[in-house]
Amino acid sequence: MWQVSLSKIASWVAATAIVATFSLVLVSTPARSQEYREASKAPPHWTQFAKLVRYRFEDWMGADDEVCNRFRAYLREHRGKEDGPPQMLEVSAWLNPDGTVEKVTFPPLNNAQADADLRKILTRGNVGEAPPPEMLQPLRLRLLLNLK
Repeated sequence: MWQVSLSKIASWVAATAIVATFSLVLVSTPARSQEYREASKAPPHWTQFAKLVRYRFEDWMGADDEVCNRFRAYLREHRGKEDGPPQMLEVSAWLNPDGTVEKVTFPPLNNAQADADLRKILTRGNVGEAPPPEMLQPLRLRLLLNLK
């Protein structure tokens, strides 16, 4: 029993240790596969879907509501500071077969409220399409945190 559990943990650690070098990287969850695909080597329909997800995320961050306004205020107030947010944030996203966002992870922003706000923003919607059934997850996307 311990051998199986340790093997699964080792597989998970190996799968999550991949470093993204492109603006869009697709990797797998341990439950689905140990494969890794750079965006440049992914099928075109995967890349197109990932672009849709990134567009939706950036659109959702621009919404005019309390959570989004508070998140953007955090970005404005902390931009350029040593402990401020990065210009680009890598987000891993898992989507359900109906296009809803199940879960997102990202490096902490050094502000618990901003982390909670961004998580709420990115997980409250449906991207409008189902992910391709064979698409590896999570999707790893780089989101611009620049205010326009």
